[in-house]
Amino acid sequence: MHPALEQVDWDQEGAAVVELLRALLRFDTTNPPGNEAGCVEFLADTLRGAGVEPQVLSPAPGRANLVARLPGGDGGAAPLLLNGHVDVVAVEAGRWRHPPFAGEIHDGAIWGRGAIDMKQMVAMSVATVGLLARLGVPLARELKLAAVADEEAGCAAGSAWLVDHHPEAVRAGHAIGEVGGATFYLGGRPFYPVQVAEKGIAWLRASASGSTGHGSIPRDDNAVVRLSEFLARVGRRKLPLHASPEVRRFLEGLAGLQGRAGRAALPLLLRPRWSELVLRRGVRDPGMARLLSALLRNTASPTVVHAGSKVNVIPGRAEAELDGRIAVGSSEAELLAELRALAGPGIALELLGPSRPPTITPPGDELFGTLAAVVAEHHPGAVAVPTITPGFTDAKFWSKLGTACYGFTPIRLEPSDADFAAMFHGDDERVPVAGLKAGLRMLADAVARHCCR
Repeated sequence: MHPALEQVDWDQEGAAVVELLRALLRFDTTNPPGNEAGCVEFLADTLRGAGVEPQVLSPAPGRANLVARLPGGDGGAAPLLLNGHVDVVAVEAGRWRHPPFAGEIHDGAIWGRGAIDMKQMVAMSVATVGLLARLGVPLARELKLAAVADEEAGCAAGSAWLVDHHPEAVRAGHAIGEVGGATFYLGGRPFYPVQVAEKGIAWLRASASGSTGHGSIPRDDNAVVRLSEFLARVGRRKLPLHASPEVRRFLEGLAGLQGRAGRAALPLLLRPRWSELVLRRGVRDPGMARLLSALLRNTASPTVVHAGSKVNVIPGRAEAELDGRIAVGSSEAELLAELRALAGPGIALELLGPSRPPTITPPGDELFGTLAAVVAEHHPGAVAVPTITPGFTDAKFWSKLGTACYGFTPIRLEPSDADFAAMFHGDDERVPVAGLKAGLRMLADAVARHCCR
């Protein structure tokens, strides 16, 4: 632990961050429409209570972003930006065991939409900035904080808007945000993924055309059937592998945690002939197998389907929207070519909007070494591993300012904890109380080591 933090009452700070997260979860910031303003004003009041005066920057009524800073250094060292988004995706409340916007504690965990994605990081970041402000610790570099809107719908009212309209408020040498930092176990060994790259994004529309007709007389050129057959192929067939240097480094890091069999098997994930066999038989955790498969290739998940308006009329057109993700080392053009190879006649593909390429932080950066040292000290036997996320984050836009972005939202998990990755956008989202408290200590220590004199 950094010397500046050795006298901190971590029981008190841990209890405070739990209550802060619970309060944030009670704000329904489902996006769309977002309505982040109330949540952001609450965060602003929390920071003011710690002696930090934030800015609230709003691109539209009801939408708001918070930025704050602790000054430090002489300008020679680039600032560090802590960042997180306060908007969340929609819920199907009837599928939850506990109310998604109540912030309740059950079975040792805090339940609510956003507990993982990603109000827990917002709570830890605000707590860290407030703690350093109260301690009056001299900083060797400026520390910035951004709690933003609209990440779940593409960032237009959040990080993208800040980068375009208030770049100096968020410009930094490094940023720490989502997605990594939660403990994973492979072969019984704990590791902490630190995101150093993320896949690109290309949202797509697939459309099928055919002849209209009476539903009582089936047709071979039924647009719904054509579209369904294409979607089934997309769902069942894996697209080609893309073995980028970033993927290789990730697998090498994982292999270093394994015994002889694991060290031999993991590199085979990059070989088309062996990859699926290793995923099916060599990776026992189904969630980890799904994650690894997604990182190795371009993907497209059908998510929205539209067709027809009346049960007895065969429609002439059927459409589906697909969440396309571009592998690190690949491109929009390759993703489209791979999908068109599955499409066949009668299927048209088009982009729903501009695609965004993968984001990469170069290897060998000093901050990664700091994060790795924190992991090793706070969780003996654990190792930090550079990884890739299959999703996209606000790093897509912070990186436009030259910022090196790391995903490190530390939560200490035990092997018995629920499948963490499955709760992103899933039912019964929750975070362990003990894991959150441990995560606050890790994040505060990392920030202090990077920023304090």
